[in-house]
Amino acid sequence: MGGRSRSSGSFSGLSEPPKDQGIHVYLFWTKDGKKYLSHTTGEVTAEQLCISAAETVGITALCHSLFALYNPERHFWYSPNHIFKPEENPSLVLRYCMRYYFRNWHGLNENEPMMCRYPPKSGSKRGFPLLDTTSLEYLFSQAKYEFVNEVVQMEDVKTEEEQTRFKNESLGMAVLHLSYQAIKTESTLQDVASKVSFLDCVPRSFAKHISRDNFLTKLRIQRVFKDFVRSFQQHTVDRGNLCTEEIMYKYIATLEHLAPRFGTETFPVTHLDLRDEDDRSGSCSSTTHAQCGSKDNFCGPISHEISVSGTEGIQWRKVSAQRAQANNYMGSGYINYMRKPKQHSSQPDADTPNDWTFFSEFPEITHIAITDSNVCISTRDNLCVFRNRKSHVPGIPPSPGVCIWRVCQRI
Repeated sequence: MGGRSRSSGSFSGLSEPPKDQGIHVYLFWTKDGKKYLSHTTGEVTAEQLCISAAETVGITALCHSLFALYNPERHFWYSPNHIFKPEENPSLVLRYCMRYYFRNWHGLNENEPMMCRYPPKSGSKRGFPLLDTTSLEYLFSQAKYEFVNEVVQMEDVKTEEEQTRFKNESLGMAVLHLSYQAIKTESTLQDVASKVSFLDCVPRSFAKHISRDNFLTKLRIQRVFKDFVRSFQQHTVDRGNLCTEEIMYKYIATLEHLAPRFGTETFPVTHLDLRDEDDRSGSCSSTTHAQCGSKDNFCGPISHEISVSGTEGIQWRKVSAQRAQANNYMGSGYINYMRKPKQHSSQPDADTPNDWTFFSEFPEITHIAITDSNVCISTRDNLCVFRNRKSHVPGIPPSPGVCIWRVCQRI
């Protein structure tokens, strides 16, 4: 603010991809700063590209299965056996992302169970960490991008008190962002803050809102941030109470708080049928066809949503027609604290979600059948049949079923 230009290293955008023909995979973090992995000739599967990306980044075999390829333009994930043909793609740009996420792996949230790779040994309070150091670095860089660009669905902010809290926590995220950079470059936090605008470290909609404030409000926010930076440097950084690993832990834990659906995927469903053990009839695949009809009848109205989460399993809920029409189901949502009009108490909020209903944990799943856009999930006690919206991309299977199947392989 105050006329200062924003840094060329803004985290709000990605570096320009290569213009050459082929498949270009963006890497959020590498030790040597490499940003793209390119494949220009010959067929290649998504799994092979993920292996190459993991080798380039340094992701170990222990964490490799948590990652996948994402197409940001069409908003979908590729299955491992998807075949790419560079000759048919003039310049396809994808992202190598951590897709399969388990909340509170860091153990900083006392209200949620800590997720460990292996249970703690006798006499130990903590189990084996879910992520290795390189995967943590990569997730941190991915999380910074998703926070600033609002790729993740932030919590609804409606009251003035919630707005103030969100702004303060966003500024706190900016301090962590800059503190990490300061430690890495062996600089003071004040030096880094003088070169990199904190507006590059907060959600875009928040930064736009600040840019529209009057001069006095901008000056007040600037002073508050400077005081915060000075205090954080004196009482935390200078005393050696902070290392890069702690910063990354705190940043991701705060993001989980600001974005309750972080690490969760939600899919639109045009038909949902639930049965208990006593009401089953026929095989899973035959039930799917019987309940959902012919494969040409895909495009009915959205009636439900299916939620897939590593820590909360599979959930479902009904959605209103108004909400279904407004939701783009692209895994992204923008902070609406300045755009949501005030409503009278008698007027229902179309964006207010219905409560989620639990269906199953992943270890309870005994069978998954995927036929066209129909998905059938069987557990020992229940059966869930639903029809996903037809993919607009040829050769891409229905995302919920594949996502659930892939998560089951990781449990």
